[in-house]
Amino acid sequence: MKKLIFAGLAIGAALPFQMVRNAFAINLRRQAIGLQASKPFQPFDMMFISDVHRRALRESMFRFPVDIIVIGGDFTEGGVPWKRVEANLDILSRLAPVYFVWGNNDREMDETKLRELFAKYNVKVLEDESIPLFGQRHLRLVGIDYFAYKENSVEAAFSEVQKSDTVIFVSHTPFVFKKVRDRHKIDFALAGHTHGGQIRFGKLGIYRPGRTEIADGVVQLISNGFGTTKLPMRLGADPEFHLLTVYPLEER
Repeated sequence: MKKLIFAGLAIGAALPFQMVRNAFAINLRRQAIGLQASKPFQPFDMMFISDVHRRALRESMFRFPVDIIVIGGDFTEGGVPWKRVEANLDILSRLAPVYFVWGNNDREMDETKLRELFAKYNVKVLEDESIPLFGQRHLRLVGIDYFAYKENSVEAAFSEVQKSDTVIFVSHTPFVFKKVRDRHKIDFALAGHTHGGQIRFGKLGIYRPGRTEIADGVVQLISNGFGTTKLPMRLGADPEFHLLTVYPLEER
């Protein structure tokens, strides 16, 4: 009985250290994503990273070619040193064109200064708008500023989208996905925000783990995110970022 008690105490003492170690792991998830396309487009590689929060990126993480980078919000938060934010932007901007949507924590920093850094590193902030990718009008990236609480923000974002377009939709939170699916045609939706629950005990957690799934015919990627908030700990929801090879289904 004493051995079992000592073993339990040892596991309990080691668990917090393991949770901190988990929080700083680096996991690249690679996936091929086929999208319906009424008008073919050239396959491309997209990196998606969300919820960086307080973490520092390293050049060694990104030793792969990529055509476009999408930051799914919470790139930073209050109290993060500006040098770290700028260093992270510098690393990403040297890899490929970078697009960003606001998260709920980003504006804890000085928004004006953050926008100046985005401009310095040519980061395109998607605020309730869509843009064509790679000069192809029928391939569009749509982003919303969910946490600005603007009226008709989703409608504004889709105002230039045609039914024949292949649409990649980005929001910091996945909780808007159903609302958007019900009103607009999208093919691929990406979000972070939930951290996969961040700390999970088996199937128990505040939110479901990150995943790629199909809902109402739409491919949805909900990421665990790369960093943490409040506590630098993770259990059962490993940090991650994503390299996605996106291609039209006709060219499978």
